[in-house]
Amino acid sequence: MLDLRRFAAASLVGILGFGSFAAAGPSKPAAPTADCAAIGVGSVGPAVQTLQRAVGATPDGDFGPLTKRAVTSWQTAHKLTATGVVDAATWKALPVPVAVAACRQQVKGTGVTPTCTTLARNATGPAVAVLQNAVRATGPRIAVDAEYGDQTRAAVLALQSARKLPATGVVDAATWAALGLTGTPACILTSAPVAAVAPAPPPDAAAQAAIRAQVTKLAAALPSTAGTTTNAVAKQAIAFAKAQTGKPYKWGGTGPASYDCSGLVLAAYRAAGITTPRVAADQYGSGASVPLDHAQAGDLLFYASDVAKPATIYHVAIYLGAGQVIDAPYTGAYVGTRKLWTQNLLPVVWRPVAPLALPTKPGATGWTVAQLQQALDRHGAKLAVDGGYGPSTLSAVKAWQQAHKQAATGVVDVATWLTLG
Repeated sequence: MLDLRRFAAASLVGILGFGSFAAAGPSKPAAPTADCAAIGVGSVGPAVQTLQRAVGATPDGDFGPLTKRAVTSWQTAHKLTATGVVDAATWKALPVPVAVAACRQQVKGTGVTPTCTTLARNATGPAVAVLQNAVRATGPRIAVDAEYGDQTRAAVLALQSARKLPATGVVDAATWAALGLTGTPACILTSAPVAAVAPAPPPDAAAQAAIRAQVTKLAAALPSTAGTTTNAVAKQAIAFAKAQTGKPYKWGGTGPASYDCSGLVLAAYRAAGITTPRVAADQYGSGASVPLDHAQAGDLLFYASDVAKPATIYHVAIYLGAGQVIDAPYTGAYVGTRKLWTQNLLPVVWRPVAPLALPTKPGATGWTVAQLQQALDRHGAKLAVDGGYGPSTLSAVKAWQQAHKQAATGVVDVATWLTLG
């Protein structure tokens, strides 16, 4: 079983599955497994399209002979048995975000192996991450780590009780149906032909469609717009992020050897004297909001499984301008610069440097002072972070300026601020 204990919360596409609880029928006990259904020739749907992109086939959503050939080549290149089918071994070898995305998308046809994943405590794998993302979208802020632990079980028990299902903590066909994921590789039922089951759109499908259309429109001009910044603090954060290029992604990584997506943002802005929250969903809200088409270098771009619900954010990237971003994308990948992609992108970016008011001096209050105090504390000042520039903060600032060969005025200008990283 693929070790996903440090898996990033990175499901790339959020399309709810087929059917309803009534269609699922009575649930039956089954051995715990986290394997998604095998997919081969004769399969069609968004899940196939996602898999085709991963193996280098034309992403038309139709698993035909050319896709089989591409899967076979991909399997050979990854030292797997060349079956031409996306089987259990192939699911495990795929990049984690690809596996999670495809396992939660619709699929049907004769090439899909009917199977419904049964999950219980200690199960690991892409299907667990699919479950966690779906449960998280209903409200509970559980971690998406691809491990079925106590937190996930408690959320499942609550869901089962709320939906009037047997509260077993075991995720079976009825639970998948309650989450709207019947007809995905996570749960293909044997009780009815897959092709005969109608898709059930999410309750906010219209809102999501409107937002996705808005994002497409707003992002269209970004590649041809410089999007540069004159802000020295943003430039310092960008310089730090670029210096991490080539370092591996690691779930929970905040440097210096490895990073996850939000860990890279955290470290980059700390290097510029600004403290951001730790996780991507909480970094949404750092600074001031800006429409996507006004994005500048240093702004934060966010991706969510439900674009109408920022609580479902799973990824953050730093914008570089001209349609480029730098990020730490997923397990097996590295920090690097990439073209901006719009799938699941939110229409609002956040500018961490926007509230920064420099120079700041004794008597000032507010966000900038609190950031100053946090930065000094990281260097051992032991200040109370109260947002008030009083005598203790003044003393710490003067000592810091003297140590960095600056005039000990107590006035924190851009030059002083840039030494705080």
